[in-house]
Amino acid sequence: MDETQGPRGRALQSPSISLPESVSRTVPSSSSLMSKLPDGYVIHHFSRFKLLRTCAKFLVESLQSSKSENQWLVILGLSKSAIQKLDEDHSCLEGIEYRFAWEGHAGLLKIVHSFEHDSVTDRFTRVLDLALIAMGLVSTTSRMWVATTTYKPTANKGKQADQGFLPPSRRPSAPGLPPGWPTLTIETGLSKSLSQLRQDAIWWLSNSSGEVRIVLVISISKRKDRVFIEVWQLAPPNSPRPLTRAYIQTLCQQSPNVPPLVQQPAVLQQAYCAHEVEISANGVTGAPLTLPFVAVYDRSPAQGEGDIVLTGQDFLDVTSDLF
Repeated sequence: MDETQGPRGRALQSPSISLPESVSRTVPSSSSLMSKLPDGYVIHHFSRFKLLRTCAKFLVESLQSSKSENQWLVILGLSKSAIQKLDEDHSCLEGIEYRFAWEGHAGLLKIVHSFEHDSVTDRFTRVLDLALIAMGLVSTTSRMWVATTTYKPTANKGKQADQGFLPPSRRPSAPGLPPGWPTLTIETGLSKSLSQLRQDAIWWLSNSSGEVRIVLVISISKRKDRVFIEVWQLAPPNSPRPLTRAYIQTLCQQSPNVPPLVQQPAVLQQAYCAHEVEISANGVTGAPLTLPFVAVYDRSPAQGEGDIVLTGQDFLDVTSDLF
């Protein structure tokens, strides 16, 4: 991907991960997985799960005591069996909830910092479900969320989101087969983690070759008094290179702003923030948010169906456990 644009057209730079010189060579040099980690992330050299649990527990305690806003744990030197365990057995850290991603022998844990992390994510899925139910998509087979299903674009890397929507067209054609890419994924974290959450959004867009159409980035302030939501998607293949603020503004003014429905190789992609919403006890700015039905559901709307429109009240419902 040769260019990424942040909210309001701000360019995102791509510095290499800041690791001590003695260990930096162990992180894949081409990895974008960890290139936007905030200051203060923890590095752990893996040897035993007991020591990893101790490290993760310390991180959780620091988050809960407000001594730190870091929720990221970089793990170096992972074996294939350790990767498999972290991926498939979420009880391996003895009650510590996390999302896992890896590339090569380096892993990245995003620690779920609070109840509100799960609550906001879960309520967002419910709001989308209710919108689809109102269109007549009542059956549970019409709406499927993949939760923390791991997606592995190649044999040496994989990633879990906080949630992802899987329309009927992308479900396994037979039992035992893997699902297709979700059309929409959600990445949630603390506001200090925003740069990494944006990088996670780009991971989904690039590694799926654009099969993931929309990524919702949800960042929660440490004081839990504000929630920010960004909608990330790809610019059309014929967009100017690089994207300009004026062109991004033109895209954002389209209603609906439908992301490309065709695959795009990562090297040709240009990602941008298409919409922003801010929610606090004082109200909501940026509502309504329109999610194009064709992008989310992977087909044109039938009679009675239409774009998903999330109102200010919907966002207040999503954050009702905070305010």
